[in-house]
Amino acid sequence: MEKKTTFLHTAFALLLAVCFASCSSDESKFPAIQPNLPGNGQTFVKKIVHSGNIQGCYDWEFIYNDTRLFKAVGTLYNPKNISVQYTSQLTYAHDSVSIRNSGTLPMSVILNADNLVERLFVNKDEYRFVYEDRRLVSWQKTIKDYNFGADAMHARGVIEYEDGDIACVTYYENNDAPIYYRCTPSAFYNTTGLFPETLSKQMGCFGFEHLYYAGLMGRGTKHLVQTILVDYADEAREEDYRIDFSYSTNKEDHVQLCTFILDGEAVSVNYGY
Repeated sequence: MEKKTTFLHTAFALLLAVCFASCSSDESKFPAIQPNLPGNGQTFVKKIVHSGNIQGCYDWEFIYNDTRLFKAVGTLYNPKNISVQYTSQLTYAHDSVSIRNSGTLPMSVILNADNLVERLFVNKDEYRFVYEDRRLVSWQKTIKDYNFGADAMHARGVIEYEDGDIACVTYYENNDAPIYYRCTPSAFYNTTGLFPETLSKQMGCFGFEHLYYAGLMGRGTKHLVQTILVDYADEAREEDYRIDFSYSTNKEDHVQLCTFILDGEAVSVNYGY
């Protein structure tokens, strides 16, 4: 009986060893995806903080493991100190990313062949993204019409580039006339992959900019944006206006501060690394 028990223990141990070896082999054969972060891959944006009279933007704190963003805390910025905050955790598999958010905000993604977000589901909203040369060139958001059970377009955008820099974003919402955001690049190279300020909604990622900083929504612009001319279609009957951006760098020559005037009020954005 003792010999039989010893044999069974040995066989079980060998079976476990084979299983572990097989699992280890599978993990090495199919490693988790490694997204290309929007910057140079050497310096990661860890904090974004807005100040001044601006609404409709998020402050962010990012935590990385190796070169993957795995946790983000987003806080809806409001100068009246009424904020909404949520935490998002990302888990990477060999061909997918799962997202777990705090509260009751469900979010799931489907990646394309380049491991970029092709479809995104947030609550009842669905987003679709199209890329060229790993740059986001168009997107659209649809919401569910509960009366008839059909999808209805809610917003969409088209992004045009010149030599790696955003030249124009054409934004449509609720079938209104388009708004054109005509951009001029600055002389500052976008080495840390900063997302253009004031364009989150127009580029289809308001509230989930962390997916861009995780490298899941395409390449960053070659240069930071110097000016944005907001050009309304004639039928909109609204006044065009312009935003001029100024930048300051830290001792490592990374952009640490962005300032601009919006609606006659000063706005500043601080970036931490």
